[in-house]
Amino acid sequence: MQRPQVRDATAVQGLFLTFGLAIAAFFPFLALYLERHHGLSGTQIGLVIAASAVARMIANPLWGHFSDTKLGRLVALRICLVGAAVFALVLNMAVGIVAVTVAAIAHSAFMVGQGPNLDAIAMQHLGDERMYEYGRIRGWESLTYAAGCLAFGAILQAADIGWAMPIYAVCMVVVLVWSIMVRRDRPTPSAGHGRLGAVGAVFREAPRFWGFLAAVLLVWTGFNAAWNFISLRIADAGGGPLLIGVGTALGGLMEFPTMRGSSRLQQRFGLRKIYALGCIVYATGFFLWGSIGDATILSMLTILEGVAFSLLFTTGVVVVGRLLPSSLYSTGNSISAAVAFGIGPIVGAGIGGWVYQHMGAMILYSGASALALLAAVVAWFALSTPALAEPGPVPDPLADGAPEPHITS
Repeated sequence: MQRPQVRDATAVQGLFLTFGLAIAAFFPFLALYLERHHGLSGTQIGLVIAASAVARMIANPLWGHFSDTKLGRLVALRICLVGAAVFALVLNMAVGIVAVTVAAIAHSAFMVGQGPNLDAIAMQHLGDERMYEYGRIRGWESLTYAAGCLAFGAILQAADIGWAMPIYAVCMVVVLVWSIMVRRDRPTPSAGHGRLGAVGAVFREAPRFWGFLAAVLLVWTGFNAAWNFISLRIADAGGGPLLIGVGTALGGLMEFPTMRGSSRLQQRFGLRKIYALGCIVYATGFFLWGSIGDATILSMLTILEGVAFSLLFTTGVVVVGRLLPSSLYSTGNSISAAVAFGIGPIVGAGIGGWVYQHMGAMILYSGASALALLAAVVAWFALSTPALAEPGPVPDPLADGAPEPHITS
């Protein structure tokens, strides 16, 4: 099929806009969906999320390698969109903890390849000179995420939580259809990557990547322990899907200006300071989530999650871009995502479900807060190289005729 003639900036932006709706249909309601649609306990929910994370941890580097070296990022993205949609519907029909876990694992193996390839497509589009502008593109995903959280929360409140997966599958198809607009990329053969292919090449190219991954592991383990049970926390305090949707929508709305402004923050203060700040904001939010028992206030406090996520996610993608050549963008993002959303949920959600059920919210959220603070310390030292720690010049996004990466008509 011939690619429609649209501007590259518009095509890439559309991917993020449509993808935001898909994320809104899945993550905010997952724990509540597993509890009410499948009848799982807190411990069982933690185990399902942890098993899914194992699949993500294994599949993520594989998708990164094949995206960069064999398939191309756009083709890999499309495969992952189709696979995630199919297994989301399978998950909805599954009966029993074993069937639910197997379906969730299969779904995660495909879902995990979407984000890193989206980010790699965006970074390739921006190039080295405009890499800091990534947050301006990614911010639009947060806007549709916020709108989706509010709309889907109202729908699920009025109808049934079981509609979450069918809605999510439809959103996957929408992203797939829009992907026709995007210019297809060419993979880079892996002959020169040596042992372990593109994965091994990442660590040979940037040994400092190990330290960055240590900080990633700490903060996202804390995040997964806290975030995967916030919907249950709000529900236990008397809230429902609508209040959960309102809270996550507010977090998404806060992500929009924060991500849009992250490029200037990174250029003014350096990547190291902004990453550490994101960890500290998370630590504050996690502690408050465990300390407050009012459902409405808990919902409003998800604003802090939006701020912290924006700072960490946009900064982390640019860190990968600064450490690695463009031929390794998907692999670098995939390895980072494998740690954050693979190992992080295994430990955070796997143990967190048991802690939440048997030791209470305060213990869970205090531990998550401590991990986020420790991540800030590790990141401070890991990102101490001048390219990551020192402020950079603020480029003119319209210089040399380059269009600003926003929606264009």
